Amino acid sequence: MREKAIVVSKRGNKAEVEVIRTSACAKCKACSIGSGKKVMKMWVQNEIDAQVGQVVEIEMESRALISATFIIYMIPLAIFLLGVVLGMKLADTMKIGWKEPFSLIVGLFFMALAFTGIHLNNRLFENNRMFASKIVNILDDHPRM
Repeated sequence: MREKAIVVSKRGNKAEVEVIRTSACAKCKACSIGSGKKVMKMWVQNEIDAQVGQVVEIEMESRALISATFIIYMIPLAIFLLGVVLGMKLADTMKIGWKEPFSLIVGLFFMALAFTGIHLNNRLFENNRMFASKIVNILDDHPRM
């Protein structure tokens, strides 16, 4: 996946960029950039030494995008379903009359634990080169001020 961005700062071989919203962003609600006038900033690998103010093209490998999507959506869903099943079995064992609401609460608790685990491991994902976006092309050689 490739997107246009503007380099706003540099630190070593990394650059902080602001992603430029495209017309497709207005229709898509996959991330916060599609809603409102929020700017999405992110740190990317800057191996081609883009300078502050330049318009660049950033890329995240499709494999990484699919893996990240799996981590953020499928793992919590699977953990939620596991929690619901365990909640049903626990409700039977403890002779709880309201099995369905109890199992839903247990499933939501397990899903919250999954999201907490993902959040706590966020640094691990950020430092993994597989998930790192990188600048692949400088589109505007003249820095904007």
